[in-house]
Parts: sequence; structure tokens; C-alpha cells
Amino acid sequence: MKTRIFFPIILATFFLGSISVNAQSYKIQTAFVYQLTRLIDWCPSGKQGNFTIGLFGNDANMLNELNTLKGRKVAAQSIEIIQINDLSQCGTVNILFVSRTKTSELQRIISAVGSGCTLVVADDPGAASKGAAISFLENNGKIQFEVNKSYAQKHSLTINNKLIELASTVY
Repeated sequence: MKTRIFFPIILATFFLGSISVNAQSYKIQTAFVYQLTRLIDWCPSGKQGNFTIGLFGNDANMLNELNTLKGRKVAAQSIEIIQINDLSQCGTVNILFVSRTKTSELQRIISAVGSGCTLVVADDPGAASKGAAISFLENNGKIQFEVNKSYAQKHSLTINNKLIELASTVY
């Protein structure tokens, strides 16, 4: 059981720590988002129906990469990928990936999510300090991530402690 939990963490750490930031960053972020499906415990309503990952922002490259996850399973749930065009849709997904072009709207996004168990992941350094659950950053040519534990608690999400330990910064 421990091997099933820790192997993906080790694998994600290897990829996050050893691949330079370039065109591969979309692939790395997508792989990380997929690992989050296993390293976060969602509230009961988040475990019903399809497991939905939404992309907020007009980022065709990220949408193409996220679409590679379509149909994979999270426990008994099938992954569904949707493009979010309206803030009213933000609270209807399990994971909301906010592209860098939309992080200026982060406070409005978090308000739209409300108290639902949607994990907000932002592609912008420091977004976790501004309210997102997880944010990506580049450091010395490597992709790293930050975690906002208080966001998770407010939204009935439980983040695996090993993921928290691997974060470059925890808020």
C-alpha cells in the first residue's frame, strides 16, 4: 500500500526536479495534476460522477496536454476535461487549472468556487500565497510548486503530507 502511494510522489519529484523548464512544462504540469488526483482526498461530493478537471484561460497547449488524461480513472471516476469560459463554472470541477493569463482574476475565481471542494491550481509563482491551493513556479530552470494548506482545509480537501513535504513553500 505504501509503495502505491509513495512511488508516484517519487516519480513526480524526479520529473519536477530534473526536467528543465521549456516546451515540456505543459507535460510536467499535466503529469503533476494527474498525481494530485491520487494525493488529495476530496469531500464526498467530489467522489461522485466524473472526476472533472477544468482549464480556466485560453491556453490551447495546456488544454491539449490535459486532454491526454481524458478517460483515465480516479478510483471509480472517469476523468473528464472541460474548458471553463465563465466564472460560474469554476465550482463545478474537482480541479481547476488557472492559466497564467487568468491569475490576475484569482480572487474572483476563488469567490466563484465558494466553499466547494474544488482544488485551484495556478500556473503562476506566488498564486498559493494569494489564495490558490497549489501554484507552479520556475526556480533555476526547474518546475516547483507551492501549497496553501489553509485553502485545502477551507474546501474540505486533505493533502497528503508527503506532497506538502515536497513543496518549495507551504502557506
